This record gives sequence, C-alpha cells and structure tokens, in this order.
Amino acid sequence: MSEQPDYNQAGEVFRKTMEEALANMDKVNEDLRKEQEKAIDMQIAAKDEFNRIEREAHQIAEAYTEKHRKEYLAQIRKEVLLDTTRKLILAGVPSDKLKVWLELPPEILADAWFYIGFEKLDEHHIGHVAYDSRHRSGTVFFYRNDVVLQFPFEFAGKDTLAVIEIPTQANWEKETNLPISDRMPILEFIAKRVIRDQARKCHYTITDSTIDIVY
Repeated sequence: MSEQPDYNQAGEVFRKTMEEALANMDKVNEDLRKEQEKAIDMQIAAKDEFNRIEREAHQIAEAYTEKHRKEYLAQIRKEVLLDTTRKLILAGVPSDKLKVWLELPPEILADAWFYIGFEKLDEHHIGHVAYDSRHRSGTVFFYRNDVVLQFPFEFAGKDTLAVIEIPTQANWEKETNLPISDRMPILEFIAKRVIRDQARKCHYTITDSTIDIVY
C-alpha cells in the first residue's frame, strides 16, 4: 500500500499560510486606513482653502464695489453740481458769487461755461449770448462770468433784420453798473455772436442806442 499523506504537516503549512495572509491583511488594512485619513485631511484642507478663496473673493468683490460705488457717487455729485451751476449761471447769478456760495472748484465752473458755450471776451472775462424770442420781439441775454445783462430787441423791416436796444454812452454805467470802457467790447461781442448764431448772411452796425442787424 502507498504511504498516507501527513495531514498534520499539511495543516501546519495551511495554518502558517493563513497567519501570514492575515498579518499581511492587517498591514494592508492599516495602510488603507492611513491613506483614508490622509484623503480626509486633504479634503478638509481643500475645503478650508476653498473657503479662504471664497472669503477673499467676497472681500475683493466688496472692495471693488465700494471703490466704484464711491466713484459713481462722486460722478453723480459732479453732474448734479455741474447742472445746478449751469442753470444758476443762465438764471443770472454771476459766476464769481457761485464760486463762493457753492465752494465750486474751478473745473466745475469751466465745464459749466464750456457746456453753455462760452467764448473769451478779454484777459479776465468769458462771455455768452442767449436769446428769448416772442413773435416779433424778445430779449438778448449777455452772460459774463461776473454779470448778466438783458437787451430788448425787435424784428424790423426793409434792410434791417432786427434792432437791439442798448444803453447809451451817457446811461451805460448807471444802467449796467459797469465802466464805460467795457461798453464797446461787450456790444461788439454781442453783435458778433448774434451774426454767428442767428444771421450769418447779415452784418451789424452799432449806434449810440442800438445794435442793428442789417442785410
């Protein structure tokens, strides 16, 4: 008969193999646990980093919004102030007084006059001319940065388009509170602006009491 196998020896081999396998499994599980802990730590770190980035993004967005909000408010204030200044100038308030009353920066006054359509009058003044027509008559307004004057006018006939009434030399200072030396520069400025704005094919003559716009 053939020799019977030694089952005790085979069992011992199987036992040792299982022990080694289980020991190796414990090591694998321990390594897996460590890797899982690392993964969890990385997830926590990633979440913290995301939250940090999100907070910084909100802070940057708020700072950007605040910066531009201030810029928008400043622009709105400037536009309101500019519109108010322009309207007050056209209402007859001298620019010198507006500068003091409203504490206007020079650029606001300059922008207001530019919008109105100023021209240099002399070394110290700028001027503008506006019109209010009512059928056959109306008013010519002269704006200077320190004064506003009004002159009535009427449309005429024949060779004359319109006649603008002006203070005579004798009455100029009394009616305008301006020196006589200002009279001709102002009247010539008005006449030239009228020709430019209203009657390009005409010319003007200045008498002691009128500016005549003639064909």
